[in-house]
This record gives sequence, structure tokens and C-alpha cells, in this order.
Amino acid sequence: MRRVAYILLCLIAITACSKSEDEVINTPPQAVIRSITCDIGSYMLDERGTAEIPFRVDEPRALFNYAASSDGFQVQLRLKEDRGRKPEEFTLLRVRADDEEQGLYHAMISDIGSGKMYNHMVHIAIKLESGELILSNAVRVASSNYVGGISGVRLTKSSNPSLKGDVEFEYDAKTRTFSAHLDEYIADRVFIPEFTTEGVDSIEVDGKRIDAAGTPIDFSHDATITATISGIKAEYKLHLTCFTGLPVLRIETPNRQSVWSKDVWVEGSKLWLDGMARFEDIEGVEMAIRGRGNSTWGYEKKPYAIKFTEKQRVMGMPKHKRWVLLANYMDRTLLRNRVAYYLAEQTSLAWTPHCEFVELILNGVHLGQYLLCEQVRVDNDRIAITEMTPQDNSGDAITGGYLLELDFHFDNQWQWHTQRNVPFAVKYPDEEDLTQQQFDWIINYIGEVERTLYGNNFKDETNGYRKYIDAQSFIDYWLIYEICVNHELANPGSVFLWKDRGGKLHAGPVWDFDWGTFSFNASPAAQSGLFMQWAWWYGRLFDDPYFKALASERWEILKPMFETVFDFIEREREYMSASWDKNFKMWNIGTNINGDEWLSKDEAIDRMVEITRKRIDIIDREL
Repeated sequence: MRRVAYILLCLIAITACSKSEDEVINTPPQAVIRSITCDIGSYMLDERGTAEIPFRVDEPRALFNYAASSDGFQVQLRLKEDRGRKPEEFTLLRVRADDEEQGLYHAMISDIGSGKMYNHMVHIAIKLESGELILSNAVRVASSNYVGGISGVRLTKSSNPSLKGDVEFEYDAKTRTFSAHLDEYIADRVFIPEFTTEGVDSIEVDGKRIDAAGTPIDFSHDATITATISGIKAEYKLHLTCFTGLPVLRIETPNRQSVWSKDVWVEGSKLWLDGMARFEDIEGVEMAIRGRGNSTWGYEKKPYAIKFTEKQRVMGMPKHKRWVLLANYMDRTLLRNRVAYYLAEQTSLAWTPHCEFVELILNGVHLGQYLLCEQVRVDNDRIAITEMTPQDNSGDAITGGYLLELDFHFDNQWQWHTQRNVPFAVKYPDEEDLTQQQFDWIINYIGEVERTLYGNNFKDETNGYRKYIDAQSFIDYWLIYEICVNHELANPGSVFLWKDRGGKLHAGPVWDFDWGTFSFNASPAAQSGLFMQWAWWYGRLFDDPYFKALASERWEILKPMFETVFDFIEREREYMSASWDKNFKMWNIGTNINGDEWLSKDEAIDRMVEITRKRIDIIDREL
């Protein structure tokens, strides 16, 4: 058999070679597709369901790869509204030949299981070797949960002159929400929208009927759109974000006069808060404003103090007259104070200032992102100690309450240095209410605490320092400074203590964590161990085994709560991202304090996270 096969092959070869050169085999040119026709119709897909779309090519002899449908092959799906894009909610699984002689085929499509509602006009597309794309007529492909209704929402400048241009809303079928964003700030967000509809008999927004001529809608909060289609109601959400997404605080001074002093209030001013649907709005309440801060007042971006004529609830925080606007000028992350206060809230400290981010517009000028914060004050909703009067000059009444600050600036009216040269000042009672008898009493009391602490019997449970000091508050307070790498405890500056009537001396609240914190630049010793255990009175306190043991015990309890800060940072990073971008387009940090001044937002925040993790690990090892 092998010999016969070999002889036959030889004969075939000889015959082929013997053909005349003049004998030419003519091969017909390859047929080229010029059109594709789909059966007219609509195709409905269940979640992860399939459907077949019949189509015909005009040249049956044309060759194309219909065996697969990924990007590398010839047959594809393309959206009618954007022929450069493929649909996202469903895909082409395969193409099968029904009758190649007649050029008949079926394209099988499949829902990918996203759960989104969709309604697309699509083309079957075949890409030729030349690169030309041949498109079929468009057919409709819809999800089985599509019931018709509203397919588009837009705001046009012609109908809404306050807009810079037309605004198109994007639709999320999963949440049935139309969303858009305004980059500029517009206080009055009442706009006339236009709707693109299909089979809709009527539209209502928050129960208000929309007429053909256009109806004004308040976009300052999320709204519900109800479309009625043949008696069936379909609901959608309408969501418009504005500016950076943060609440906007607007302040107007009389005749728009400048805020030039830390001492002189600009009275007769007014404040508005646009809560951006997150917080309750405030409409034109009377207030006064002045500058604040020590070194921070000298920076280009100024911090401010505000004072309402009457107590005011602001952004969910308890009512009060006095608030501050922290500029966080030197803080590349814009998170240092916010994160420090979050950590302090996990402890047993009696009170930590509440705070919220805002965009500040002063006399019509946007000044960037600020941290609106409760001012450190004595009040039932803040430092809740006994409020003294000028008559409380003897007996138990003179023992409190007092709010004290350790402050190296030494620029207060009522202040002194202890025997160990610690700078103390009385912050409450207020300087105009404090009497000489009260001032003398608290000086003597602090002196007695210090003498006992540095005395021979200081460890004694009954007559040592524990008679005067609430040890747990001092430990919790110290831990915040250790985690956040704040050396101001040793400076000391913005270090607060309070003493209630008849009670012990407590540490807190924490304050002012934007300078040198969450960084090893100002405190390189923090890279390797505890670095504030020697600060101020703490060096002596840590000589007591009881205090050391209590520190370890408190760390065991608090560490899991401190570790929640990383999730908090990520939430805040996302929340204020657009605000960060706008703020640093306006302000360039002119100092090199924290060591992250030239980093991007994410680099600076990642560095903060890394240092915080390292500090928690170090404290855990040491305690």
C-alpha cells in the first residue's frame, strides 16, 4: 500500500510540472461584506439570560471569523449612541451559522449579571481586514426589569441662566438614580430640568407635577421622580452635588469690611450654612467674627473665631455661641486635627471638641476648606464643670470649676510659672470674672499638687499625687500625644487641664494638632520609642509603678478602638477629596514643618497612615 501511494504521488507531481507556463489557474477575488441586516425587533434579557439576534450579510461568499466574539475577532456589538463603545451590561457570547450559503447567522448575547436596568440600541458590527467597520441596522436590547420611563435628565443654561453651561445627569440603573455635579457654588439651586422620556404619561418630582413648559425644582436635596406609564408608576432618585460636596459656610460683614484683628470683633455680621443635604441649613443668623490663633494668625490663610448673638446649633453639634474656624494652613493632609480629635473621642476624656469640614466664603470670596470646631469653653455641652461667679471666693465654692492652660506663649492676663517653671494660665473663669482670691487659690492648689508629686511620699495611694490627680485621664491624654507625635506636651502649649468643684485635676481636652504631628520631622525620637513620657510632670508620674501599670492596662483597652482610625481616615480622604484639590490650588504652604508639604494628597495621607501604624506598633511594644 505504501508503494502504491508513493507511485501515485510521483505521478501527480510529474503531471503538475508538465503543465504549460501559459496555463494559468484563475482564482476569483474574495467576496467583501458591504452590509448587515438584523431582523427588526426588541430583545429582552433576564439577569444572566441569553437571546439570539438573527442577521444576514449581503455577500454570502464573504469570509469572516464568526466563531468567537472577543475584541480580537471580527464580530462585535456597538452602541448606537456611541459607536466606539460596546455595551457594559451584556456581551456577545458567540455567532452561529444558520445558512452560510444564504448568509444567515445568529448572534447570541448574554446579560453579565450586573443587575442594572438598561435599554440600548445596538449594532452588530463586523470588522473587515481593511479595518473598516460594517454596522447593521440598530436593534433594541433591554433588561427584563426595564419598564420604560425616564431615560435622561438635563439642566440647560438657556432655562437656567445661573449655570455656566448645560448639565447632563448620569443614570445608575442599580440604584435608579440620576446624578450630576456642579463644579461652581450656586447657593440657590432651584432649576428647571428637562426630561427625556419613553411612554410616560406624567412626571412628578416630590409629588409636584411637572408640566411641559418646565417646572422649577429644588435641587439642594435629593428628590424622588415618579413617572407614570400606562397607570404603572416608576420611581427614580434625583441627586445633584455642588462645589466640593462639603457644606458651605457664608459670612457677610457690614459693608464687607475686612476681618483684620484677633481682638476686635466685627459685629453685625451674618452667617448662612448650606448643609448640602447632610446638615441642617442656617439662614442669615446674626453673629460677630474676628481673627484668632498665635503663630497661625500670621499665615496667609487666616483662622477665625465666630460668636453668635444667641446660642446656635451647628451641623448637628450642641448649641453654643462660640465656635472657631481652623484654617489648617500648614497641614498638607487637612486631616491632622480631625484625626487627633477622633482618636481622643475613643478615650475616657470627659470632652473632645466636635468638628466638621466646611468651605468658607467670606464676603463673597472663597477662602478654601476650614474645620468648623467647638471652641474650648466651659459649658454644660462642652467642659461640663461648675460655673463660678465672682462671689465664689471661699469655702467649697472657691475650689472650682477651673479651666487651665499650659502655654509657653505666656500671653494671658491671669498666668504664672510654678516652682518647676511650668507656665500656667487660667482660661475659666473668664478674665473679666476671675477674682484675685480665686486666682490665688488655684495657684496654691497647683503648687501643692506639684510639691506632692515631687515629694518623697508621692507614690502613696492616699496622700501622694493620686489625692490630687485623676491618673486615668492623664494617661489617656498622654496616649493621644504619643500616637499623634505631638511634642507640645513637653513645650508645653495648648495643653489643657480642668478641675471641678471639690474634685481632682483632670487632663483634657486635646487641642491644636496641626503643627509637627503625624511626622518624625519635629520629633525624630518618636521613630524608636515613647518620646513624651518625660514631658512636664509625666517624667515623675512614670516613676510610679502604679502609673506604669495603669498605662499598660489603658493601652490594652484602647488599642482596638484606636485602630479604627484607619477606616476613619479612608472615609475622610474620599469625603473631602474635591475640597482638598480646590484648597491647594488656592494656598501654597510656605513652611516646611511637617515634612509632607510637597506631596500629593494621597502621598501625604498615606504617609500619615504609615506613621500612625508605626506609632501604634511602638507604643504596643513599649507598654
